[in-house]
Amino acid sequence: MNEIIKIKGVGPVLAKAFTKKGFGNIEKIADGKVADLATVSGVSEMRAKELIKAAKLLLKNLALTEAARKAKPEKSADKSAAKSKKKKKKAKLEKKEKKIKKKEKKNKKKNKKKKKKK
Repeated sequence: MNEIIKIKGVGPVLAKAFTKKGFGNIEKIADGKVADLATVSGVSEMRAKELIKAAKLLLKNLALTEAARKAKPEKSADKSAAKSKKKKKKAKLEKKEKKIKKKEKKNKKKNKKKKKKK
């Protein structure tokens, strides 16, 4: 479907109407004039102002999201976090294994003492 549906207050029907009037993308709505947008069926001047404002805000948010995505090297951060988790899991497992071995030794000693007593 049309990208303008992402604008707050624009549903599928209004998106179709905007596209028919030549407002087929977010930029065109954001840069549009109130009077021009108000020619679309179901859009008053007041609603046109709100839609222009919402389109501009959406463009700003999309630009910020894209800039953040480009600036942040996600993979390296994810890899180091994953390595850290693996190290913690490994250390935890090693600790459990040590406890188990310790208990096994203790049980062997007890069993030997029991056999000697018999």
